[in-house]
Amino acid sequence: MAEELAYVPAAASLSLGWYELRPARRGTAVGCLYGFWLCMGAAMALLAPGTVAALRALSVPAGCVHLLGRELEMAALSFLPLAAMRLGLPRWRAVSEWSHAFVGVTAGTLCAVLFLAASAGGRPPAATAGGAAVVAGGGRADWAALAAFDTVFTLYSLWCLVLFALPVHRCARGLRPGALRTGLRLVAAGTAVGALWAVWGVSGIVNMAVVHRQGAGMDPVAMALASGCLLLAALGATAALWHPLVAGGRHRLRAWRAHRALEPLWAALHAVVPETALSVPGPRAVALAPGGARFALYRRVIEIRDGYLALRPYWPAQTPSWTAAALARFPVDPGRRPVVEEAAAVAAALEAARAGRRCAPGRAAPGPTGEGPGTVEEEAAWLVAVAEAFTGDRAVAYTRRLARHAEG
Repeated sequence: MAEELAYVPAAASLSLGWYELRPARRGTAVGCLYGFWLCMGAAMALLAPGTVAALRALSVPAGCVHLLGRELEMAALSFLPLAAMRLGLPRWRAVSEWSHAFVGVTAGTLCAVLFLAASAGGRPPAATAGGAAVVAGGGRADWAALAAFDTVFTLYSLWCLVLFALPVHRCARGLRPGALRTGLRLVAAGTAVGALWAVWGVSGIVNMAVVHRQGAGMDPVAMALASGCLLLAALGATAALWHPLVAGGRHRLRAWRAHRALEPLWAALHAVVPETALSVPGPRAVALAPGGARFALYRRVIEIRDGYLALRPYWPAQTPSWTAAALARFPVDPGRRPVVEEAAAVAAALEAARAGRRCAPGRAAPGPTGEGPGTVEEEAAWLVAVAEAFTGDRAVAYTRRLARHAEG
């Protein structure tokens, strides 16, 4: 099962390469990303334990598999700084495309020369407890060359990742919240995991220096780091697809929670002035309401404000004095005072309406104006605060008692 799971990151990389194929035809930067995913997917598939075992059965030298896989990884990583440069991201001015290409060609050639100089590419795979292995020749120069090969590969990997991660991180810091910033942050996080993956290559250097051999494929730690790196990078590359869905889900959840929080205030108004409600949906009907939870929240806000208007003849003239007395007895923070005053006025009007005490024309208190913030979300947030005060504030409860016993 573990061997099959090793192909998951390879399949993800190749899938992302296919995803970038069509845009790659229209832009050189996207073409670089396409090259990265294609080469990295091929390298991951080639270095997977199942592939190494299959090629071992065909008597393919483990050294050849290892060298080709590493060269593909280096080719994939070389595309990342080019993508950052061609996207116009901020970068080190000392590094140009030509200098980066020169470093890449030099590193790839040097790795091949060092590997072949150690005669590892022509040796048959050695059987070990973990499968095929790259074994150095008998001389000290052989394993020293292979250790140098691992060193060049690790340093070049870090070179490419640093050139890519720094400009991406700088660009993400200056963006507003959205799909682009989320995607760049995930890509930067994936690059950080990739740096750990590259640093883990030091274990290959140590193995070659101590026991003169290393695995031809990827060990479990490298496979886990590679999978995490590619998963984060894939999420970042496809943020434009899934981020709106996640953001929409957050908005729907926020609307649903606000809808539930308004239930006590809406229910109290509906019990006294039921004609203001368009319908009486149960909690499960919110998700099925036309337009979803946001539409249901918008309707609930309208119904509450309509309830305010229906209670206008019942706003007791004594409401301001009752509220002042309640706040003097149960003081609140100045920032919450308008919320508590509105909740207390609604509570007093509901008590008057239940008792059938209509105010004489021109003698009713003005009551809340209903002129809240401009957006539905801001208006809902205000009414949620009013609903919380309506059900739990002691000053509101005191005002309610004063209104209930106003005229016996």
